[in-house]
Amino acid sequence: MKRTGFILFHLVMTALTNGIWLVFLIAYLIFKKSRSTNNIPDKAISRNETQFRQKFSGHRFAQESAKGAVFTYASLSQGEILNAPYAIIDIETTGLDKKQNRIIEIAVRRIDHKGVFIDEISTLINPEFSNPEFADVGPTFIHHILPEHVLDAPTFSEFAPELLNRLSGSIIVAHHAAFEDGFLGAAFARLGIGIPNLPCIDTLWLARQVIDLPNYKMPTVIDAFGIEEEDAHTALGDVRMLSKLLPILLSKTGPLRFSVPVFVSTMQNGTGRIKTRVSNLSKGEKGWMANVLKKLPESGQSLTDTVVESYLEMLNSFLADGKIIGDEAKELARMAGRSGLGMMQLKELHENYFASVEKIALEDGVITEAEKKSLSSLKAQLGI
Repeated sequence: MKRTGFILFHLVMTALTNGIWLVFLIAYLIFKKSRSTNNIPDKAISRNETQFRQKFSGHRFAQESAKGAVFTYASLSQGEILNAPYAIIDIETTGLDKKQNRIIEIAVRRIDHKGVFIDEISTLINPEFSNPEFADVGPTFIHHILPEHVLDAPTFSEFAPELLNRLSGSIIVAHHAAFEDGFLGAAFARLGIGIPNLPCIDTLWLARQVIDLPNYKMPTVIDAFGIEEEDAHTALGDVRMLSKLLPILLSKTGPLRFSVPVFVSTMQNGTGRIKTRVSNLSKGEKGWMANVLKKLPESGQSLTDTVVESYLEMLNSFLADGKIIGDEAKELARMAGRSGLGMMQLKELHENYFASVEKIALEDGVITEAEKKSLSSLKAQLGI
């Protein structure tokens, strides 16, 4: 900057002595250049970054107050404030084309306006392949869903009543919500189900209002706010991460406004059939089964005698040597998934199994130190 000032002074003096008008022009250009490169105000940086973010505009991205296929998006200034819980939704699909591709997994997690957990559900969806022998579930390397995982899952039509009841009375939340909007709109249209537009918050749009980032993909946004990644590219993992992100974003913007009221479902309960899954299973610090429980949705199908008998028979055989190893945990997780069990149902099974073993140990009226040690080990193996 000092060197630029010296050059400027020298040129001015030359102009004064020689009357060369061109020198003044050169001096002015040098001065303007020095201002633009060495003294940029903060507001100018903000404007430049805002212009960079404009590439997110267009039909593929949610716009403030815009109306989509089934969502009407939030606004910072227009509409009414809604006092309603949030239904956070995420889907996995066979591809990106809403007309040709299909939904293969849906998760919904509900929280109240303070971020307190209400409930959650997750299920694989059978996309109803025209020829199951040539089933294509799309990018398995991303979502880890194989054709055999979805063939015995409920169809979208079977799950639709449960889905609409979970969304009822809530503000919908999704990241890059235009994607969910398009696929859900196409899925409901194929069933001939018409629903009024639902109020929706797109956390991609919302993040753009409060923080400047190189991009607004979910991993980038959650990392910016110190949220740990959890089973990314699974519907359940994504809604759990968004349930942590949403309260943070809302605390920085204040209440949002909507031009449509919450949707109230009149659908009767459907079959209640779901198929859950556990992905990216590892032993972790608390053991295999503790992580199986953690990765299942909170709620699932009710237990039946057949499910209880089959699951406990397998569990008992795996515990014959006193421990559950990785392959055994994965097999138990697959059985739980096929039975549509959630964390609550599986935990109940494990607690009942432990209680039966403890009862046997108490038959003689005393639990020895060796029995205490064995019971403690069993509890850890069951993840309870």
